Amino acid sequence: MMTDRSRIYKYLINIVFPNVCPVCGKLIKWDGLLCDECAGRLPYNDDDLCSVCGKRMCRDHSAITFDGVYTLVRYEGPVITAIYALKNGESLNLAEFAAEKLAERIKSDGLADKIDIVTSVPMHRRKKKDKGINHADKTAGFMARELGKPKVLSLLKKKKDKKVQHKLSADERAAHANSVFYAADKHRDIKGKTVLLCDDVYTTGATFNRCASLLKQMGAEKVYCMAVANTELGE
Repeated sequence: MMTDRSRIYKYLINIVFPNVCPVCGKLIKWDGLLCDECAGRLPYNDDDLCSVCGKRMCRDHSAITFDGVYTLVRYEGPVITAIYALKNGESLNLAEFAAEKLAERIKSDGLADKIDIVTSVPMHRRKKKDKGINHADKTAGFMARELGKPKVLSLLKKKKDKKVQHKLSADERAAHANSVFYAADKHRDIKGKTVLLCDDVYTTGATFNRCASLLKQMGAEKVYCMAVANTELGE
């Protein structure tokens, strides 16, 4: 839930940069996240997704290192526009909206009390400096706030990377993830902890798999994942 300080900050920002719906661009109330029309027409995921891998046609969980995944919407139609706005730092509204909705689901599943810390999929420091934002960090911040859990963003690191993810096959994504993500040299003790790992889009699961594997090697007992949206690739 938003604190009084963050509400004041958001109100003041709205004076200079009026709040708009990240999907359609329509002006909305200063503390709104999406317009009512877009919030109602988003391609929300059905209840038939597997609670472990987050896919409709799951077959084998032996290669999955995380313990469950939550996603709100499918990466299609109006969601794509809002995800691009999130990635570019133009609007964090969809991430905040997803955090509110998925936190409710996590609480109803009885998982909220088990989560100890919230973290994010890392971005290389140069890319983060150039973009001015790591959208996964921001998403983790919203989830931590909604769940009332500490946010820890110094657990994982990413090497410099020039490959374009959406051009890689599922096998190439897995090999790529294994080569670029690594554990931070100095990090908080997470032995026996349950971690919630956050990102913007869940595709094949290669990134979540690699990061969850690293977190467990670092001592985490359980790793659950959260993404704003999921694609159909790999299902």
